Amino acid sequence: MQATPNQYPAQNRALAVLLLLAGFFILTMVDATSKVLTERYHALEIGFGRAVFQILPLLIFMAWRGAAVARSAHPRLQILRGACIYFCTVMFVQGLSLLDLADCTALAYVSPFIVVLFSIWLLKEKVDWQRWVAVAIGFLGVLVVLRPGMGVFGPAALWPLSEAVLWAFALVITRMMPRDGAITTLIWTSAVQLALAAAFVPLVWTMPDMADLPAFAAAGLLNLCGQMLLVAAFQRAPASMLAPFSTIQIIFAALVGWLVFQTFPDFWTLVGTAAILAGGLLVWWRETQISR
Repeated sequence: MQATPNQYPAQNRALAVLLLLAGFFILTMVDATSKVLTERYHALEIGFGRAVFQILPLLIFMAWRGAAVARSAHPRLQILRGACIYFCTVMFVQGLSLLDLADCTALAYVSPFIVVLFSIWLLKEKVDWQRWVAVAIGFLGVLVVLRPGMGVFGPAALWPLSEAVLWAFALVITRMMPRDGAITTLIWTSAVQLALAAAFVPLVWTMPDMADLPAFAAAGLLNLCGQMLLVAAFQRAPASMLAPFSTIQIIFAALVGWLVFQTFPDFWTLVGTAAILAGGLLVWWRETQISR
């Protein structure tokens, strides 16, 4: 059912933007915390710590509301999506251990273009020339950021790029589960993440320093809070209105990287990032036109 303007009052839309911005800022802080932890722990162990602390509030919520909130109409797809999100987390954290926060975030933002490609393959959608132009602009931006042959990024860039592919796949899977609500999906995702993290963490396990436990807890709990804020935002305003504001995360990443790690993207990285954002906005604009 298509939403009517009355379903999204003006005050709700303003609140939705604030919730979205807060959510992306919190998720940027999660990434910064994870990057700090990569100095002492493997990405697999960081993923495990985040999964443990992320699922604890959800278990309390299930105890309060009942197990029915986790009932899914698409359990196999939920498991597949959860696995994708888990490996997204590990790949992005591994990328953070090798790259600057802003660079890693910018490369991960190629996911909207990969969603277009996956939509052709998995959803059998037809893609018009405008979206193909957007994809071309986005990938041109990636090439400018990477500058192949100049030794700027090298193999380390494969981590956020691989994360973008899996994230795009997870988004397409989400489109295939229209009957599952956001809370149900979040519970399944967190449970699958914890199961996979528990399976892989023995390969790299080192006893965490007690002084680092607050950082692990913050990464997990803040990640959950950030996701919940995004859910709340999209419940109060149409996705077509909120989509352009998602680009603020790259700005947050650049600012946090500068303030916390004393790093800032160089000129060509900024140019490439601008092209990635322009392509993403073009994809959003075309999706909006089609939906209308």
